[in-house]
Amino acid sequence: MTNLLLLSSALMLSGFAPPAYKAYHNQRFGYRIDYPADFRPQPEPDNGDGRRFISPDGQVVLTAYASYNALDGGLAENHKLARQGWQVKHATLTLDQLTRTGYVLSGQVRGHIFYEKTVLKSNTLTTFLWEYPAARKAALDAVIQHTIRTLQPSVAGGN
Repeated sequence: MTNLLLLSSALMLSGFAPPAYKAYHNQRFGYRIDYPADFRPQPEPDNGDGRRFISPDGQVVLTAYASYNALDGGLAENHKLARQGWQVKHATLTLDQLTRTGYVLSGQVRGHIFYEKTVLKSNTLTTFLWEYPAARKAALDAVIQHTIRTLQPSVAGGN
């Protein structure tokens, strides 16, 4: 709590106020995630698995979605497929972590940074993905950290 107050004070003194947030709650899978209040929510897909949020200038995108953990290889297989998806796009991975409860992939592709986090809970994979120009990294670090701290994974599935 003290660190958050210090960060908020530092941002205000430097002329930058911390962004306001809104919460998105996915009805189908039951997860919740905060997104910057000035981002434009896009329509949910027909299957209701998530939503995209786009910055006012269209340069930054947050995508949140969930799915059932249906692959035979479980979390490790999902991680492998996600990593291969970025490799197909010729991404340079700078972070690749697999734990017993999820994974994180981060890196760059064509001047854009991506940060993808997936959490496994109740046999459901909840994922969020940030994509933004590398030049905006410093401005978005605190926003992404807020998303990491406030994600409440799905409770839809059963073990």
